[in-house]
Amino acid sequence: MKRTGALVGCAALALGAVIFATGCGGGEAHPASSEGVVILTATPPPGTSLPRRTAPPTPPPTPSPLEVCASNPDPASPKALQVQEPQPQQQLKIPFHVRGWGSNIGQNNRGVALGIVDAKQSIVQVLNLPPQPNTYRLPPPDLERTDNTRPFAADIVIDGVKEPTPYCLWVYLETTPEGRPRGVVQVPVVVVP
Repeated sequence: MKRTGALVGCAALALGAVIFATGCGGGEAHPASSEGVVILTATPPPGTSLPRRTAPPTPPPTPSPLEVCASNPDPASPKALQVQEPQPQQQLKIPFHVRGWGSNIGQNNRGVALGIVDAKQSIVQVLNLPPQPNTYRLPPPDLERTDNTRPFAADIVIDGVKEPTPYCLWVYLETTPEGRPRGVVQVPVVVVP
């Protein structure tokens, strides 16, 4: 009887251990022998990681408009002169293309002038762009159309550009007797080598 009581006590102890192990994260019970002895092997519970504070991601810088163009001395009316290419703030690779339309640039074959101005407001170069034929070409709808309405275009090369450099393109119709541009369209761009 003592032996039966001892076995019942051991079985109760083993059953309690199984219940405890199961309730505390698991484990498996394996009988060691046919005498009713149970051996418990505990498996560690899955590791929990503590939350870490991470720095919030740095937002990308917002692009700011190019400040390379000074105030326009004499803005051209969109009805008289339009630059279609390049677009303001555009990044251009050398050589780059400039094109547009003028409502009266075909009169006396006068064309337009293109001044390239750097960030220090120094003139890098000035080019005369003659008018081109308007055969099979349509001017922009908001440009004033005359018998002398013509497009202009040119491929532009700037020497000595070794890194992205901002420039202001001044396209204008004429100059005053003192040499000041009149009827100006300004286009800020970045030129890359």
